[in-house]
Amino acid sequence: MIKKVVLYAFLLGVLNASDVQVVPLSNKVINYKSRIYSQDVRLVQVSELYKCKEYIDMVKLKQNKYFAKHYISKNKPLCAKDVYIPVIKKVNFRFGNLEIEKEAEVIRETKSYIKIKNVDGTIEKIYTDGRKN
Repeated sequence: MIKKVVLYAFLLGVLNASDVQVVPLSNKVINYKSRIYSQDVRLVQVSELYKCKEYIDMVKLKQNKYFAKHYISKNKPLCAKDVYIPVIKKVNFRFGNLEIEKEAEVIRETKSYIKIKNVDGTIEKIYTDGRKN
């Protein structure tokens, strides 16, 4: 009788401890601020627990452009806190017949030029006649 109770307790403990989760793991190294593609991630059933509260969904990863907040090494889980969707600012400006649209942020605008900050961090000055400085 005691052996049966011990056996049942052992089996319940093993079944509860072996909860299997489907976790997205990185296939390769993902650098800081680099885009994460669906080919870079694979789904794996894992029994061990990671320090991740919410994992990224593969459907959302395919629909949106996600970027890494920090360096993610190979075979590490992709948590929702580790990725972000960047806010892309587009600037439209016209100088007579010349119309330009760029992914940038306006720093200063005058009658003779516009100074913008590009996505990569460089500052660009565009004059009304279209030349760049």
